[in-house]
Amino acid sequence: MRGLIERGRAPRVTIAIPCRSDEPGLRATLDALTLAAVRLQERGHEVFFSICTNGPSGPARADAHEFATGAGAGRTSVFDLEQADKAAAWNRLRGGCETPWIVFCDADVEPSQDALVCLAEAMESRPDAVVATARLEPDLSGASWVARAAALPHRFDFGVVRGPLYLLRTEALSRMPEGLLLEDAWLSAELGARGAGAVLSVWSAVVRYRPAHTLGDYFRERLRTESGKIQIRDDRTRRGVPHTPISRYPWEHFLAELGPREWPLVALNLGVRMVARAVAEVRARRGRRVGWAPVRSSKSAPSTTPSGLK
Repeated sequence: MRGLIERGRAPRVTIAIPCRSDEPGLRATLDALTLAAVRLQERGHEVFFSICTNGPSGPARADAHEFATGAGAGRTSVFDLEQADKAAAWNRLRGGCETPWIVFCDADVEPSQDALVCLAEAMESRPDAVVATARLEPDLSGASWVARAAALPHRFDFGVVRGPLYLLRTEALSRMPEGLLLEDAWLSAELGARGAGAVLSVWSAVVRYRPAHTLGDYFRERLRTESGKIQIRDDRTRRGVPHTPISRYPWEHFLAELGPREWPLVALNLGVRMVARAVAEVRARRGRRVGWAPVRSSKSAPSTTPSGLK
C-alpha cells in the first residue's frame, strides 16, 4: 500500500496527531483539520486520520475515540499509549502509516482551511524536499507583553521544521529517539543534513497557535527548548555525527523588520532565552533531566463542537 496511487492520482495522505491525554484543545484542532482535509479531498487526495493519545487516561482520549466513531470505519485509527512521550507517539503514528505522505499536526493548534493544500502543492513542486512545514501565526488577541515577545521569532524563517504542522514524505524517516524534548529540532537537524532543499518552508500554509502568556510559562517553555537542544547536541556527539546549527538566522530580515517599538520585546525574548540556556547547561552538567510539562497559559478554552470527518 506504500507509494503513490496508480495512474498518476494524487498521493494518499495520513493526518497524524500526537496528543497528550490531558490536552483540552483536541476537538478544536480536529474541527480545523477536518475542514482542511476536505480541501485535500477536493484536490484528489484520499485522506485518513490517525491519532495517538499518550499519557495516563484523560479527556482527549475520549475525544479521539468519539472522532474516530463519527468518521466511519477505516477512516481513522486511534492508538493509546500510557507513556507520556511525544516522540513515542510520533513513532507509533509513523509506524502505522501506509500512505506516501503523512501530515503531523499538534493537538493544540488550528490549521487554516487551505493549509494542507498549500503544503501539498509546495511538496509536489519541489521533488528535492522531504518535509514541507507551515508558518505559525500567533493568536495575540488581548496578548501580554510576554506573549508578544514569545511570538516574535515566528515572524521569521529560520529554515527549520516547525513542529505544529508539517508534511513529510513517509519514506524519509521511520523512527526518532524516544524521550526527546524537542522533536521538531531533531527533525530539523536530521532532515536538514540531507541538503539545502530538504526542509521547505511554506508561508502560505498557516497554523494558528496561542503563545505562552505568563513569564513563568514562557521560561518553562524556553527551558524545555534549550534543554532539548543540549539533548540533541549530546546525542550527535555520542553518535559521532558532526554538530551543525539546527537553524539559520536571517539577520538582514531582523534588522529590516524590527523597529524601535519592538526592541523591548526583543530584549525580553533574548533575556529569557539566555537565562534558560544557562540553567539548562547547569542542569545538564549536574545530570538533572528536564521533563516535559504543559504550558498552561498557552491553552485555549476547549471546543464543545462535535468533530467528524466529512
